[in-house]
Amino acid sequence: MITALLKTWIWAGIQKNGCKNISPARLTNLISLVLFCVMLLHLPLHLFYWAEGGDVQILILLFHAMLCPLVPLFSNIGQTRLARRVLIGGYASFISLTSLHLGYQSASHWFLILGFLTVPFLFYREETVLLLFAAGSFALGFYLLEHFEVAPLLGLAENYQQRVKQITNLTFPLTCMLCTYHIFLDHAKSWTRIANEQRRSENLLLNLLPDPIAERLKDSNKPVAEHFASATVLFADIEGFSDIVNNRAPEAVVNYLNDLYSEFDQLLKRYDMEKIKTNGDEYMAVSGVPVHHPNHAQRACACALQMLLTFEQVNQRHHINKGLRIGLNSGQLIAGVIGKHKFSYDLWGDSVNLASRMESQGQSHKIQVSEHTYRLSRHDFIFEPRGKLSVRGMQECETYWLIGPIKTSDQTGD
Repeated sequence: MITALLKTWIWAGIQKNGCKNISPARLTNLISLVLFCVMLLHLPLHLFYWAEGGDVQILILLFHAMLCPLVPLFSNIGQTRLARRVLIGGYASFISLTSLHLGYQSASHWFLILGFLTVPFLFYREETVLLLFAAGSFALGFYLLEHFEVAPLLGLAENYQQRVKQITNLTFPLTCMLCTYHIFLDHAKSWTRIANEQRRSENLLLNLLPDPIAERLKDSNKPVAEHFASATVLFADIEGFSDIVNNRAPEAVVNYLNDLYSEFDQLLKRYDMEKIKTNGDEYMAVSGVPVHHPNHAQRACACALQMLLTFEQVNQRHHINKGLRIGLNSGQLIAGVIGKHKFSYDLWGDSVNLASRMESQGQSHKIQVSEHTYRLSRHDFIFEPRGKLSVRGMQECETYWLIGPIKTSDQTGD
């Protein structure tokens, strides 16, 4: 019960999962709680010296103690700046009135030093002027009370002042320690939260972009654009995908694609290839980008053969009877990152367009490759000539069907 109440006080008006800096608001609530507790600890002393002037001090103490719960209350209704003003103004008022009432010998004015040291942590970076004003007010108040050695405004017993000083000597370092500890704890939590968010952002970036490209983006804001003299692009497309969409529940379609593309992603890792994007039922990948491999064509051919086998297995699990077209082409291309808020790593060039044509003008459950890919991998794989194909937007080109590997060993080049 008490723990829940304390947490409610400290976290009043604060969204834990928000992206805003919550340290000033949380510390405002927390320090108001610490001050509330310290004020209550002073209450028995002033009750004991009721007749010697403790009655006035109790009125001062109770009034300012009642201000402390207003801090989380204002924070809870979104008035965080008002909550901070109540805390700073109430604290300065309490220490100043206490010092004037109890006099210099009580050493109460030393608590203004605590206000000077803690107030910078209650402001945001853009509130520098307010911060300097608040800190300067505490420093000026301490200087005036210390310099003029103000006597008690009302007649007080000397032993009362001495006892207050003894309590001040005890509670001042205790309060400083509590405030310092909680400020340290708050900043440690804030840095941990920032580190976690940074790791989350980095992981998200790594999921969107290839690892080397993500590292370059973290280290530099320069545009990422590279030319590759030779790489192999792979396109895969599900035939009759519209029938699947029209005849199955949305959840079933998404589960099917998620299962299939997850299997394809694992194959890409196995052959050290890079996934570029998916567009509906189309899957695009590349071998030899962003890290060049001399046997990029062989890796792409081996991966394409495994994709056909994987496609059959996934279709059996989901009771689907459709075919997969795969197209491969090798050649030069440009790779780079586009976008400022939503990054996308993409490929451009005639070799990319030709790979897309190899897929779109292919046949179900077959892998069609261009002559460029055939020449690079003909010593490792079995091909069947298809003949010349009229490619839209390009000249006629020789194409081949990829049948299988010549060797039984895995063509990963490892």
